[in-house]
Amino acid sequence: MRKPELSLVQLAVLEAVARHGGIGTAAQAIGLSQPSVSNHVSQIEGRLRTRLFDRQGNRFVANARLAVLLPKIQALLALSDEVDAHLRGHEELTGGFLRIGYSTHQFVMGVLGRFIAHHPAVRIEARSAGSYELLASLRRGDIEAAFITLGTPEPGLDALEMRREEVVLMARRGSDLARRGSIGWEEIGALTLIRREEGSGTRRAFDAMVTRLGVAPARGLDLGSWESMREAVAQGLGLGIAMRGEIEPDDTRVAAVRIGPPQLELGHYLVALPELRQTAQVSALYALAAEPAA
Repeated sequence: MRKPELSLVQLAVLEAVARHGGIGTAAQAIGLSQPSVSNHVSQIEGRLRTRLFDRQGNRFVANARLAVLLPKIQALLALSDEVDAHLRGHEELTGGFLRIGYSTHQFVMGVLGRFIAHHPAVRIEARSAGSYELLASLRRGDIEAAFITLGTPEPGLDALEMRREEVVLMARRGSDLARRGSIGWEEIGALTLIRREEGSGTRRAFDAMVTRLGVAPARGLDLGSWESMREAVAQGLGLGIAMRGEIEPDDTRVAAVRIGPPQLELGHYLVALPELRQTAQVSALYALAAEPAA
């Protein structure tokens, strides 16, 4: 068997420098001295006769040659930790770190709650963003898994469908449209809409539908969070675009209004890159996400 060119320590250095964007913070994260991390990077690039990082002042940014390999490096490091834990007789998740993203807090907090209850020693970092922003973060290796909304899963991902949801308008409770309860696509053009950011999966699916139907909605507000969209709708600034499951039936401020026919339906998925799907933390997250909701 040919001896590997790079050791696990060197791979950990590359991953840490890419993730933290600098020598100092990477050194703190993996418990090495700054000179040691700097020497490792220089030795690796010298041995490979190529640059793996673009230097921007004190920042180190992984270039295309390294960036495409980061998910595989992260998977290899995670599997190494699992092998070590198994050999030491600790097969359960007694530690570790899991970075996830989510686009819709209403659909994910139950899964996260169950994960924390089952694996309290695993530290979780969860960030909220639009579905397409999270896909980009996943492919860069910034997160290990993401809960996102899409029409269909993108190729190259391990996807678990958790639920399907109808896209609706969010109207102020008590308004004429809320009392009416439904609207046709042909009427959308007369409405002022409040939309999530461009990276939102719901927004992109809605925009694609109105384009296909030849409808041009009046412009309104583009807001960066679901909560700010709900507040704007409640204040009478326009109508929001949401999934039915995001709007509680007993919400006293906003109500769901059906659109169609045809109805627009989306899936909410847990996704990960195949390289990371079988690591212990991600595998445990998938197992809990597949359980029926209580």
